[in-house]
Amino acid sequence: MSRRWLWLVTIVGLLFTLGAAQSTKSYDADRFDVEAVVQADGSLLVTETVVFNFHGEPFTYVFRELPTEYTDGIADVVGAIDGRTLAPGDQAGQLEVSGRDPLRITWHFEPTSDTSRIFSLTYRMLGLVRQADDQDVVIWQPLPDSYEYPIAASLVRLSYPANSVPLGAAEIQAGSAAVTGADSQVSFSQQNLAPNTPLVIALRFPQGSLISTPPHWQRQADARQAQAPFWIGAAAIILLAGSAILLSISPRQTVPVEQTPRYEPPAPLPAAFANILDRQGARPDWNAALATLFGLAQRGTLVIEENPQKKWYRERDFFIKLAQEPADLLPHEQSLLALLFETKKGRSSSVSMAELSQRISSRAWEQFRQTLYAEFAAAGLLDAQRQQTGRRWTIAGSLLVIGGLVIAIPMMLLLFGFSGLWPLLVAGSVILLGFVTLIVGALSTPLSRQGAALSSEWRSFAEYLKQVTRNKAAATRPDMFDLYLPYAASFGILHSWARYFERKGWTKLPPWFQALTATPDEAMGAFVAMTAASSASGGSAAGAAGAAAAGAAGGGASGAG
Repeated sequence: MSRRWLWLVTIVGLLFTLGAAQSTKSYDADRFDVEAVVQADGSLLVTETVVFNFHGEPFTYVFRELPTEYTDGIADVVGAIDGRTLAPGDQAGQLEVSGRDPLRITWHFEPTSDTSRIFSLTYRMLGLVRQADDQDVVIWQPLPDSYEYPIAASLVRLSYPANSVPLGAAEIQAGSAAVTGADSQVSFSQQNLAPNTPLVIALRFPQGSLISTPPHWQRQADARQAQAPFWIGAAAIILLAGSAILLSISPRQTVPVEQTPRYEPPAPLPAAFANILDRQGARPDWNAALATLFGLAQRGTLVIEENPQKKWYRERDFFIKLAQEPADLLPHEQSLLALLFETKKGRSSSVSMAELSQRISSRAWEQFRQTLYAEFAAAGLLDAQRQQTGRRWTIAGSLLVIGGLVIAIPMMLLLFGFSGLWPLLVAGSVILLGFVTLIVGALSTPLSRQGAALSSEWRSFAEYLKQVTRNKAAATRPDMFDLYLPYAASFGILHSWARYFERKGWTKLPPWFQALTATPDEAMGAFVAMTAASSASGGSAAGAAGAAAAGAAGGGASGAG
């Protein structure tokens, strides 16, 4: 780079830096002082005074948010800037009051920068004094708990009636401050407050010295709490009674546990059937399609070849190619070939695994599942009556869940103000009962007696193959890698199966798989990569086709912009 260009780049950088510095917008507070007086009706008359320093780009508003929780509301809001009271409105020179909880107060003013201004706010917090433990208690958060600016100094003064004597010293429940007290007044002073530094204070008096009865919000909270046992009991009765009824009428359909280990396939069934039997009669998932795919490859119908054209974003890809289509294919095998090779433009002879998830449509996938499940039923492995029972339980569970949600809506709308959240326990118990019903329906197997017996045997065989992949069981035959590959796919352990044999030094690959490299170890690595790609390639498409201090009044937020 020439010296002329270097100077030009330097000057542009300096100009950019200076421009950015000039456009910086920041603000801080010299003071955030609060004066509060406890009134005879238990309310708190509050005056806040904040001195803001504005720097950089112009500011046009300051806001304060006041939560109304643990109060009977906030009233008599008056705001001023530099001692000038603002009229209501949302224009410059006006005060905007909006919202309910929190109440948001916004001072609007003309664009202001590089100067200091004084913002004051007066308001009354109704029902702030509460009664607890036979005492009148003031629990209050005078400063906001959410603010992004530093405060150089803060003085909070709380005054109370002269005839009321506190029970002990003032408490600081959150934050820290220097506390002084004299002449019916307590002061809390702080220096150099970082953003979001809270202050929660408490002052306790003998009961009846400040208020004669609890504030409305506290009486309402006590009433809600008094109703809690009723709603808890109602929810418990619904849940226990419903569970007892479910247990009394639930179907006693269980799959026996096979005690004898199975080291070979228990019966000459299609590998895809093993997927359904392992799932105790549940409808097949993508692993059943993989089991069918590798079964067809073993019979010479399909071949899998590594794609020589590599992409920068994908290290390896593979093609599934149709070598021949024999006449003795089972219906679900024909359906799989249609799933793989049928396109909107007609029949193709190959498909990339990387594109398989885009190729699979929900209609084609559902056709494969229905065809396979129909074959499974035709083999006498499903019981129609048990299937109907399972569907009824699923419908009943769904209706209970929906009913609970419907019940929750009027309870929230009509009872929230009077009873709080407790009535939602009733709706929750109905929803929970619905989920229990759905679980019972899912656990009731649709298998026939023959199917249940076969399921137990095939699950024992599946467990043996899983133990092999975990190196906890020995291989029983030298040809089991390729021979049991469709079953490993059916049981969902295809990639683990290939990885296990790779770690054992296995390099003899099935003839239907063609890798780009001739090196045995690298070819085995390509095979392992293929198993991972095939497991992920259609699974997503198939799946998509299926399916501050607690209890304190005050606080809130403050800021400017």
